[in-house]
Amino acid sequence: MLTATAVAIPPMPATSAPATELDDDELTDATAGLETWYRTHLLESGAGPHVARGEPSRTALIAVAAQMRELKRVRKEREQSAAHDAFHLREGQRKADNEARAQIGRPSRAVHGALVYPVSDERLGDLGTVRRAFRGRKWRFTRADNGSSGQEYDSLREAAGALVWLGDLAAEATERERQQEAARVAVPAGWELADWDELTEFDLIRIPSYGTAEDGMLYPRWWQDPLEVRGVNRLAGGSLVVSLAQAEGGADPLFVSCQEMKDVGVLWPVGRTRPEPQPWREELRVRMSDIADDIETIRRPYGSTTLLQDLADLLVRLQRAHTEDLVADLRRVEAATRYLRAQVVDTDQRSEVREIKSWGVAAHLKATRALEAFLTDPDFAWAVTAES
Repeated sequence: MLTATAVAIPPMPATSAPATELDDDELTDATAGLETWYRTHLLESGAGPHVARGEPSRTALIAVAAQMRELKRVRKEREQSAAHDAFHLREGQRKADNEARAQIGRPSRAVHGALVYPVSDERLGDLGTVRRAFRGRKWRFTRADNGSSGQEYDSLREAAGALVWLGDLAAEATERERQQEAARVAVPAGWELADWDELTEFDLIRIPSYGTAEDGMLYPRWWQDPLEVRGVNRLAGGSLVVSLAQAEGGADPLFVSCQEMKDVGVLWPVGRTRPEPQPWREELRVRMSDIADDIETIRRPYGSTTLLQDLADLLVRLQRAHTEDLVADLRRVEAATRYLRAQVVDTDQRSEVREIKSWGVAAHLKATRALEAFLTDPDFAWAVTAES
């Protein structure tokens, strides 16, 4: 009689020294070894052999977790220490560079008798002055714009270097302000600032990605891709809600809540002409969205086929009124939903089949009514003529 031979489980990996004494490569190897042992011998999906369920696996899991925590703690502390050392190295180099750049002029004696040293930089020009703190050995600076240092420095050269650093910060802020001001008036070629009072449904606009400038005011960091306006709702107090068409066929609102946002503005094409009212497009969007919901309900649990995917893509295009032949596309929707409805026989009474059947029937009825509405309703007859 044959008996199964028990397969020995290798012991959990252990480090040859405390985690704090391992180098970075050894830490990495120890962590990888523990993770491999855990996935192989503790997870049910692992290759095995597996640690016995119950107390043995709980004990092993606790031991693995404790070692992993210690390894991660040591690695995190090393990373933080390295980042701290790198920061202080950069700061030390920055201070040394600034002190080397500082040009200290001949001193003059102030009214109270202290020597005052002018400080300048080749690129930044005059920056201010440096003098000894009152009755002390420390040094303080006074900026050219009359701002003085609250901090005291150990040497004349160190205080002068601090003045150079503040000059760099001020120059960077000035450059950011210049760029932000330029962004306020710069627009892409072929576009111009829109008139809020004239903005209406079916306008094509580009909205800004808002940034906050140095002066606290909003400015356009960049202009987003063109979007079609689905509606403009003007509220009391001057606020607006602009509904914008999205790629998936829906509409997201842009809430213009303050005069500052209006001042940033939106763009529309150069030479824009006011769009003609097109009420049929909203009717089309609502009807096609309703059918798309039914199709998505079928696709979600049962997967997608080429027919369902093509139908879903067509419905998205119709929701956005992207069609060269409206009637032909509506007939395609009706035919696809009719075919989908016919795929399920009435004699099959399984619940999941009946569910598919019900959504297929609903989608086909809606497609049929949409086609009839656009063929026979006089409100939409001109749209059919224009699109077909």
